[in-house]
Amino acid sequence: MTDAVITVRRAGEADVPAIAALERACFSEPWSEGALTDTLRSPYAVLFCAVLPDEAGTIASYGGLYLLGEDADITNVATHPAYRRRGAAAAVLEALLDCARAHGVCAVHLEVRRSNAAAAALYRAHGFTVDGTRPRYYKNPSEDAVLMTCRFPGSTEGNQSSCIC
Repeated sequence: MTDAVITVRRAGEADVPAIAALERACFSEPWSEGALTDTLRSPYAVLFCAVLPDEAGTIASYGGLYLLGEDADITNVATHPAYRRRGAAAAVLEALLDCARAHGVCAVHLEVRRSNAAAAALYRAHGFTVDGTRPRYYKNPSEDAVLMTCRFPGSTEGNQSSCIC
């Protein structure tokens, strides 16, 4: 995949089984297909997926965003273990941030497991800073969540010119 071009697009309901499988491969408490479908149907949420240029259109990574007025929450960013450190998660994260900016969001929030140094480094590289922690937020195993926020100075509401959401 090092020479492959990753395409990022909005996820649709047909992508739910592949995204749910990705959830199961990445998280000890994965979202169900039902929860993912409900998210896709919400007028306040968007899911993006990074798709490989193979015949199957393999989903290498995906991420979710809830748009909440001037704030947004990233729900998950997950990358299949076979495709990590190849730009798929960064491409999805950039799409999530572009979508948030295009909707006039001023701040994007997320939480990450304290032990997930690779994800925290990706978020820091995209402008996120640490706000605090939520003790024992995660289960299986129990672990603190690190709260992070990316703030957009001078965001312009309704500027969707570069957004695929």
